Amino acid sequence: MGRKRKKANSAGFIVIFILLIIICITGAFAWINRYDLFPNLIKNGVTVCFLGKGGENKIVKYNYDETLKQTKFEYAIRKLIEGPSDIQRMFNTYSEIPAGTKILAIIQEKDKNIIDLTPEFNTGGGTESIYKKLNQIIETVELNTDKPTYLFINGVQTEVFGGEGIMITQPLSRNSL
Repeated sequence: MGRKRKKANSAGFIVIFILLIIICITGAFAWINRYDLFPNLIKNGVTVCFLGKGGENKIVKYNYDETLKQTKFEYAIRKLIEGPSDIQRMFNTYSEIPAGTKILAIIQEKDKNIIDLTPEFNTGGGTESIYKKLNQIIETVELNTDKPTYLFINGVQTEVFGGEGIMITQPLSRNSL
């Protein structure tokens, strides 16, 4: 009779121990990804436009650290080009901006902004993809600055975009497409 009780206690202890490990891992996961999981925690942040499951805009907030050597606008554009995190992807967040896209320059003048991207931004996907990636840039710009912002590809202001030859007007706005 004493042995059965000892085995039951050991089994109970193992179950409790496993549950504690699961709780610790879950808590660590939530803490590391607290801004992804709980965007209302962000008090001083930037807003970026990614895409959701059905291709709709999915607005994501990022905490902005005042010690960064970049403005909030630049930080937002860098986050957009970087793409969603692995955690965000788990929650059906994606980007149409090609993975190889790099920022050549973000120039912020008193009266305008210029975003200069590598030619990779202008590649991949069909017409729908082009509209979505341009929309992501436009929405992110409009959410983070009031200044007119111009899109350049490889140092040249863009007027015709993609292989389909989609015309865009600048500065970037919702009416650009």
